[in-house]
Amino acid sequence: MSKFLNTAFALVAGATLTLGAPGAAVAQEDPIPVGVMLPLTGPAALAGTSILEGIEFAAEEANAAGGALGRQIELHIEDDEANTSKGVTAVRRLIEQDGVVAISGTYVSAVALAASEIAREMQVPMVSAGSTSSAVTDANEAGDPWFFRAFPGSREQAMQSASDVVDKLDASRVAVLHENSTYGSSLADGFKKDIEAAGGEVISIESYNAEERDFYSVLTQVRSQQPDAIYIAGLMDAGAQIIRQSAELGLDTQIVGSGSMMSDKLIELAGPASEGFAVSSMFEPETPNEKGLAFAARFREKFDREPDVYSALGYDSMSIIVEAIERAGVAEGPAIQDALVAMDDFAIVQGPADTVANFDDQGSNPFKIGLALVENGRRVWLPFD
Repeated sequence: MSKFLNTAFALVAGATLTLGAPGAAVAQEDPIPVGVMLPLTGPAALAGTSILEGIEFAAEEANAAGGALGRQIELHIEDDEANTSKGVTAVRRLIEQDGVVAISGTYVSAVALAASEIAREMQVPMVSAGSTSSAVTDANEAGDPWFFRAFPGSREQAMQSASDVVDKLDASRVAVLHENSTYGSSLADGFKKDIEAAGGEVISIESYNAEERDFYSVLTQVRSQQPDAIYIAGLMDAGAQIIRQSAELGLDTQIVGSGSMMSDKLIELAGPASEGFAVSSMFEPETPNEKGLAFAARFREKFDREPDVYSALGYDSMSIIVEAIERAGVAEGPAIQDALVAMDDFAIVQGPADTVANFDDQGSNPFKIGLALVENGRRVWLPFD
């Protein structure tokens, strides 16, 4: 009998799971081992656990429909704790001990960069479940990527965010707070360049460490500069604290977050202070994307709540892997990579209407990103241009 691992139990690193519909019979052939590598504990656990939920949901649906190549998908789950050295250990364990043929993950870009080097050497493709930094796909050999991202990277996200800040939010003088990480630094650098190209100005840039939770001092400094907006380039946990503490200091300015903050959990963490918060968003339940709408309806029926961008990221990542295995015709890393490189028509739940996985030479998947504002405790996607 197949079994479905819920998110709470999935926090145990190294878990192995064959997912299927309740009561569904497992295929007679051996299941196909697929790796999952995410931060399930540590500073990025809020995102990691939500992503895992989407991954499990996709695998469960795939197995209920017969799996891939007539075989069930068996998930091997590793917790990288958002730590680079643990990520390297995790990816080696998945490949060398568990024999996975593809990996969904990971979320933190610095970990993804280190892990993808190992995966490339061992010829096991990785499909990102949230790693945004363009540096990770830039590390691919052009035309021969082994790390794939089914959504726009930090370069494209910064460009879209900068344009929206100036044109849709009417904010031209912007202060930037960024996490001192591969993700945060690359996003801040790109945002500065793009805000200037859009006709705006970055009046200050301040960095912080991922573990920091006291931002009163830097926010007091920013308040004295009277920016039209504050752009936060970092993970959700710190972002929520910045939003709360800005409100406590009476900092009356537009706050804009990077893609890691497009989650209902941020609204829960920041509370009423999140009203008016803006974020570039790749998925919202009320999406013009028909596949996204259908996914949201099925997710809502199963979990009795709305999906967010993290569950959508996980769902797309695993769905793409299953589709690539099916198209490859064999559960082997190089053949799956070939199928991913050739993929240009597989519909995904993220993005505007008719968005597909169509990877460029570096393994990224640019598409139009929307802008969402928090109104009455929920994000509302503004119309696409």
